[in-house]
Amino acid sequence: MDAFNQDLKIVQELERQLERSGYFAHSSLSNQAERINEIESFLYGLIDTLIDDGKVQKEKLEAVVQKVRMETLERNEHFHAGIAIRVDGAEAPKDDFVPVNCDERMHICKGVCCKLNFALSVDEIEGGKSKWDLGQPYYIRQKSTGYCTHLDENKQCCSIYNDRPKVCRKYSCADDTRIWTNFEKMELNTEWIEQNLQGRKIQLKSVYMIPEQKIAYKTKS
Repeated sequence: MDAFNQDLKIVQELERQLERSGYFAHSSLSNQAERINEIESFLYGLIDTLIDDGKVQKEKLEAVVQKVRMETLERNEHFHAGIAIRVDGAEAPKDDFVPVNCDERMHICKGVCCKLNFALSVDEIEGGKSKWDLGQPYYIRQKSTGYCTHLDENKQCCSIYNDRPKVCRKYSCADDTRIWTNFEKMELNTEWIEQNLQGRKIQLKSVYMIPEQKIAYKTKS
């Protein structure tokens, strides 16, 4: 048992070092992004000055910029640090929140909501309970099956339920048409699920639990 505990401590320390190295790398990327933002501010200011002085035609410039933007997106050359931290604003309680009896639906849905992706908040990251994906900072970590790393697939329950992220606490599949074509009749949207929530692979696109999240593309140093 002593040898096991020692090995466990080594693994935990290794994971801590990986997370610290991740913080360093991601902070460096964010600092570079901030410098680019400053350059953009200067450039836009210069453009406005040239337009105001009649040196540049606004409509012609906008057309050229749009053309270059689309070409950059098509070539996948647009810059992004790839780092996301969820920022939760002050929100009033939702009157239309529908509690869901997961036990009576689990045999149909197989807990598919635990395959949805979302960014963690700073508190959740630093709290250490919710693990983030080292390959996609700072999104919830997922297994090769696509399920959240905290899902106990044998018991079909969350292993950190009392400390689960805020997104999970607020989520209800009752009005999520991605999951159900008919919630009351328990008719699963198998077409969407099969197309979007298969096993975890290296990917450029994820399906998020929150359709529109407020994201801060910056890490704490």
